[in-house]
Amino acid sequence: MAQVRRRSSEEPAAPPSEAAEGSDAPARPQKKFFRTRAHSNVLNANDFWFPASPTAVPLHEYFPSLCPSPSPAAPHVEMVDVGCGYGSLLLELARLFPTQLILGIEIRPKVVEYVQRKVLALRHEAREPRAAAAAAAAAAAVAMANPETAGARHASRARDGSWLTYDNVWAVHNNAMRFLPNFFQRGQLTKLFFCFADPHFKRKNHRKRVITPALLAEYAFVLKPAGLVYCITDVAELMTWMVGHLSSSPLFERLDNAALQADPTVPILIQTDEGLKVMRNNGNMYIAVYRKRLDPLAPLVNVIPNDNAIAAQAAADAGYTPKPGGEKRGMTW
Repeated sequence: MAQVRRRSSEEPAAPPSEAAEGSDAPARPQKKFFRTRAHSNVLNANDFWFPASPTAVPLHEYFPSLCPSPSPAAPHVEMVDVGCGYGSLLLELARLFPTQLILGIEIRPKVVEYVQRKVLALRHEAREPRAAAAAAAAAAAVAMANPETAGARHASRARDGSWLTYDNVWAVHNNAMRFLPNFFQRGQLTKLFFCFADPHFKRKNHRKRVITPALLAEYAFVLKPAGLVYCITDVAELMTWMVGHLSSSPLFERLDNAALQADPTVPILIQTDEGLKVMRNNGNMYIAVYRKRLDPLAPLVNVIPNDNAIAAQAAADAGYTPKPGGEKRGMTW
């Protein structure tokens, strides 16, 4: 079984209350014990282990049931959540795409440890009948209290017997803005997610933003032809920035809102932890999705205006519209 990321000597051990009493079985972690700073300096974050090449990525440690040993014939990661946070999107993707390998990359070590512990606990619950039954009952209770939550969807799947093993999802501690090509081969990924990225408001910090011309070339390199880039934020200025750079790149083309409505991935973007926080604070949300172009030199046929109103409508189509009087920038930051 995959192991939780090793702690450094400076990092506190997990509290004893998280372990199941009288058992070595992994228990679901409590988020309150894994709180940490919201932001990290991505330009100075270089002290990471990283594989010498994508073939050296230890998939047998991340996905032991699906990749039991290092082998060129093993399945490859197809979806990546850059800055996965506490993993809410990762788990939703694991439920939506149970046969595809999904990896989260997060720069904050305590957050990564939380995601890894939660995944290990979910894998254990899926294999232990008693634990699975208890988790299903808890999910059903959540569903009865609020049938609109993600827990309700999870409970419905548990009731119809399609319980998930979560063997296809994992998170690693790394800086995707520096080491992404070390993890993934050319044309390997089908989807890249950038959800509620750090806006870095000050002009001097714009170089720290996760969408820049130099990084777009790397994203296009690891994406398959027609691979997708998903962007969501509650910061209007940041959406303008991301859409401006992506639309001006010959490597990508923006999908219209009709295509987004047909994509089952888009609605779960607003169900992340940050998305739910924006909803509670009645902030705005903006969604844009881009496809890697098959021929970067071919002229664009349908050019979509770089308008935040279109991105806000995409969020409305996904299921969220702020009430009148909501904060212009939201209250996430």
